[in-house]
Amino acid sequence: MITEAAKTVAGLAGKMVELPLGRPSFRPAERYKAKDFDIRNFKPIVPRDSGAKVAFIDGGNLSVIEAPSFAVQFERVYYNCFSGDKRAKLGLPNKIEFFVVVTSSGGENLKYQTHLVPLIEAHKQYLPDEKDLVFDSYDETMRTGLEQIEIPRIGDVARSFAEWNLAKLLAGELSKGDMLVRDGTLHAPYTNETKYAEAAYEVARKNGVLFCGVSKTSHLYTTTGLSLVAAIGRLARENHIKAPGYYENLVDITDPAHKADLNFARLHARSQNTLRVEILKGQESEKQKIMSALAANSRDVSFPGYPYGLIDADKNARVSYDELDALRMLLLSEISKTKKFSEFKDFLAASDAHDWLNRIV
Repeated sequence: MITEAAKTVAGLAGKMVELPLGRPSFRPAERYKAKDFDIRNFKPIVPRDSGAKVAFIDGGNLSVIEAPSFAVQFERVYYNCFSGDKRAKLGLPNKIEFFVVVTSSGGENLKYQTHLVPLIEAHKQYLPDEKDLVFDSYDETMRTGLEQIEIPRIGDVARSFAEWNLAKLLAGELSKGDMLVRDGTLHAPYTNETKYAEAAYEVARKNGVLFCGVSKTSHLYTTTGLSLVAAIGRLARENHIKAPGYYENLVDITDPAHKADLNFARLHARSQNTLRVEILKGQESEKQKIMSALAANSRDVSFPGYPYGLIDADKNARVSYDELDALRMLLLSEISKTKKFSEFKDFLAASDAHDWLNRIV
C-alpha cells in the first residue's frame, strides 16, 4: 500500500521537472523588471589573484524562553577574514553574543519593545540601537496573513540588524579592493532595516570595499512555476555550459530596500549547487573580481562550490541546542530567585504545552 502511494507521489513530483522554462518571475513587478532567458548571459569565472582580503559574516539565534507577551532569545553574530588561504586579523572581536528580550506593551495599539543585553558589556557598542527595534504588532513588513506578529519574530529581525551593523564596522576596517560577504541576500525589507543596510553600504563605498550577499537556497520561480535555479541549471546543461561560471542580467531591481544586482553562480566544476549571488548596485563593474574571489574560496573538499568562509561563519555563528539548554537552565534559575516566580510560571504555561508534548514523545 505504501509503495503504491510512494509511486503516486513520485509521479506527481516528477511532473515538476517537466515544466517548460518560462521566464523569470519577480514580485512586485513594478520594482522587479524580469528579463527573458538568454544563453549569452552565462559568463565564465576567470581565476585571478587580487591579493585582497575577504570577510564573511553570519548570525545565529534560538529562543530560550517564549510566552505570548514576551520572549528571550540568545543571538550570535560572527565574522572571519581571509587573505588568500590564510586567515587575516581585523580590529574587531570575531564574535558578538547577546540576549534579545522582547516585551509587549500598549493595550489596543500593541507594540513590541526590544532590549539587547550583551554577554560582554563592552560589546554593546557593536549592537543596533534599541529604539530601532520598537515595532507595531501588526507591522506590515513582518506579519504573515492577518494575524499579529509572533513575538519571537522580532528576535530574527534583531539578529539581521546586528549583522548589518557588524558589516558597517567591518567595512571600516577593510581597505580599497577588499570584499565583504554577507550570508543571505542584500534585501532589507523590515521596518528600519534599510537604515542599517544603507549605513553599511555608505562605509563600503567610501572605503572602496566590494559588498555582496550569497545564499545557498532560493525560492524564486519562473512564470511556469519551475524553480528559477532549476531553470538556469537546465539552460546551462542543454547548452553545454560548464562551471565555474555565473548567469547575469536576470532582472532590473528598483526596490529601494533591495539595492542589488542579482546573479546565479556555480563556483566549482564539481559543484551541483547554484548559489544566489547579489552584488551591491553600482559595483557591477567588479563582478568578475567578486566571482573569482568567491570561487577561489570555494575549493574545500567538504563542500566544493560553496565559500569556505561561509561554512566557517555558519559553524561559529550557529547557536546549538546544547547551549540553549544550559542558557535556559541559567535563566530559569535566576528568575526563580525573584519574588514573582509564581506569576512568571503562569506566563510560560500559556505557550509551553507543545514543548511538554515533545518531551513526553
